[in-house]
Amino acid sequence: MKPKSRYLLVTLVALAAMVLPMLGSSPAVGVARAADTKTLTVAFPQEPDNLNYFYSNLSFAQWAVQLGTAALWDYDEHLKAVPVLVAEVPTVANGGTSKDGKTTTIKLKKGLKWSDGEPLTADDVVFTYNMIKDKANNMAQGAQIQEAVDKAEKVDDVTVKLTTNTPQPYAENLAGSQNFNVLPAHILQPIYDKDKSIEKADYNQNPTVFSGAYMLKEWKRGASMTWVVNPNYEGKKPSIETLVLQFFPDPESAYAAFAAGQIDYVPNLQPSDPPKIAGLTKNATFVNVYGGFRESLWLNVRTDKFPEAGHPALKDVRVRQAIRLGVNRRGLVKNLLGDAVPVAESLYASSPFENKKLKFVEYDPAAAEKLLDAAGWVKGADGVRESKGVPDVKDGTKLELKYSTTPAAQRKANQAVIQQDLAKIGIKVTLENFPADNFFGQFKDGGITSGGKFDIAEYANNTVTTNPANARVFFCDDIPSDAVPGGQNNVGYCNPKLDDLWKVTEQALDPAEGQKAADEIQTILAEDVPNIILYDRPDQYTYNPTRFVGKPRIGAGLTNQWFDISNWQLK
Repeated sequence: MKPKSRYLLVTLVALAAMVLPMLGSSPAVGVARAADTKTLTVAFPQEPDNLNYFYSNLSFAQWAVQLGTAALWDYDEHLKAVPVLVAEVPTVANGGTSKDGKTTTIKLKKGLKWSDGEPLTADDVVFTYNMIKDKANNMAQGAQIQEAVDKAEKVDDVTVKLTTNTPQPYAENLAGSQNFNVLPAHILQPIYDKDKSIEKADYNQNPTVFSGAYMLKEWKRGASMTWVVNPNYEGKKPSIETLVLQFFPDPESAYAAFAAGQIDYVPNLQPSDPPKIAGLTKNATFVNVYGGFRESLWLNVRTDKFPEAGHPALKDVRVRQAIRLGVNRRGLVKNLLGDAVPVAESLYASSPFENKKLKFVEYDPAAAEKLLDAAGWVKGADGVRESKGVPDVKDGTKLELKYSTTPAAQRKANQAVIQQDLAKIGIKVTLENFPADNFFGQFKDGGITSGGKFDIAEYANNTVTTNPANARVFFCDDIPSDAVPGGQNNVGYCNPKLDDLWKVTEQALDPAEGQKAADEIQTILAEDVPNIILYDRPDQYTYNPTRFVGKPRIGAGLTNQWFDISNWQLK
């Protein structure tokens, strides 16, 4: 590994040396210098596909949206709720959530305004809930709201009452910062009245009004977004007047630009990135916060009822268990990541809701081979396994799997190692890499993961944060299809018992009951293996300390990394 690391360092240094001559040459790689105390330049390795939160599955789109869209409340780096548009975060303790969990009252601050000066009121909040509820809008987000909320009613200009059909003791599941951004009724209502949907509204790509700390000034497609301060923002006016999101074709070029002093701040680092960046420049300070991300292999178990069923072997739990046994996850973390992150067996890893009784499944290729033999996948003359007596599978069918992910360097490195591991147990793997906007694209747009166009997909899903219910990635009725285009269950795993348990975690008024259900969920997933967790990923950031006055307070990216940006200062 040491020679490889030295080679990578030389490559990055070479990239850094190339950045300055390239300034202005390519809109995707050229970087504008943040030359004063009023402009912050941020590297985004992925360009947003949409600026309406409800129409994107891409994390970087959601993070861009958060610059211009104020949440009802945000969460800080410790996942503590921070009021933004609301006067108080509703809880059972303060009466905002009823004791039976079926009524939530949202009280806005008085005098809120959109960036164009129009009032932001309960009408906007009710309109947003109505848009989520109307399936004609084909939204990619908001399924839980659509299912649980019976009615959103305006009580007065600053008060909204939500009535749910089941107990919903966690207000963040209905109106938290991550899954609810208020839409402007005065802009979108006329479009909805005319078209009966806002799915194709120009606002989604080119928003004209904002409620957050910033307003979008310019979006140069393939190059950058420029944001400026919103004069009508409810909170403190930021001292950073201009914020530029610069898009890069690959993370390494972003790190080279950061080392060259052209970028001030880089979010969403891979676990192996800090040593690379530290080797390029001394002007790098790293921040880690809880992120709720687990880098995982997702196994396509869709049946023929759904588009793009995966390889038939993956429907057998023994094959899925064998793949997990055949991947040396500890070795991967040690050799590629220097043990910088922990291995994990649960989507709840490192959270307060993790099932501590779950044992990590260790690497055991011999046991993997026995399972594959028992499942009827035996080694052929070429060393690749093929079917023999497998029900509903033609004898001689090769066990060859498509392993797809983004072009990120860390994921490519993971692919190479896992491909070799699986070859040892007779599974042939073909590696595929897709641009992030295609890989994470919506079903209706031909997305790779949402469309099931993979056998194994690698990505990090954000799951558990503030309560044990934030992990709806395996619901039976949420498999993407023409009927459910916004579904999140990309792998097509369906277990009705699991659905029932997840609803308990969402609805249980007794935290102990919710935790018991969460523990059982984790046990079922560990046994059925619809996904294989490679390692737990904290949210990691780096910033140039010579550009900042003090240490910028950074929130968990999966909630809102910008929650304190009004207090960031440059020098």
